[in-house]
Amino acid sequence: MRPRALALLLLASGCASSGVTRGVSSDGTVAAADDARALYEAAYLQFRDGDCLEAEPKFRRVRREFAHSRYAALADLRIGDCQMQNGAHTEAIQSFQSFVRFRSTHVLVPYARFRIAEAHFEQIPTDWFLAPPSHERDLGDARDALKHLRRFLLDYPSDDNVPAARRMAQRALDVLADHELFAARFYDHRDAPTGVAMRLERLLYLYEGASCEPEALDRLADAYAALGRDDDAARTREALRTRHPDSPEARRSR
Repeated sequence: MRPRALALLLLASGCASSGVTRGVSSDGTVAAADDARALYEAAYLQFRDGDCLEAEPKFRRVRREFAHSRYAALADLRIGDCQMQNGAHTEAIQSFQSFVRFRSTHVLVPYARFRIAEAHFEQIPTDWFLAPPSHERDLGDARDALKHLRRFLLDYPSDDNVPAARRMAQRALDVLADHELFAARFYDHRDAPTGVAMRLERLLYLYEGASCEPEALDRLADAYAALGRDDDAARTREALRTRHPDSPEARRSR
């Protein structure tokens, strides 16, 4: 968790007055806000130590028994965090989306929005030696991650999670672009320049800024040349040299 987010959470959990403030629980009985705070803080200490098995039921109890306390909102977030910690990303997404929907004015909505994007990102297939490359497998979470990350970056450009969001957005972008490049190579190996051009045009349109962009421009120029589209090939090579002057593909082009 980022320092500012932690500071906000600790501030929210520690700023109760010394007197007992009365709140109303979900079953209509009166309960002390100090009780809510004590239960939340006990759960938070366990969560901080990585013990969500003990912490999550306490957070759920805070939400259930002190529904109108400010600690109920914090408990909502911690439940989502525990689900993330346990690898239950789909459930975590639902928890954070519910927080954003029903607590739309809460100061920690940006945190919940970031965690939604992060949960999608965590489900992007990873490369390992017994599995196909990630760009050959299901890419729905990569698309969802990129969509949510881009919206987060647009809506909260000063948030402390922006650097992490940018790194994740670049990774998701690269996975999606690599999928298109893989398809273009497939067509190239079968001497089908029309298919190569179509996939690379799609890559460059949808995934501008991907790490494989120099190779995509280089291959696209070759495909245009093979199709007799010499003007398009020349413009593409000029774009390659202008946008990626230090790349091996640009040096070969020159």
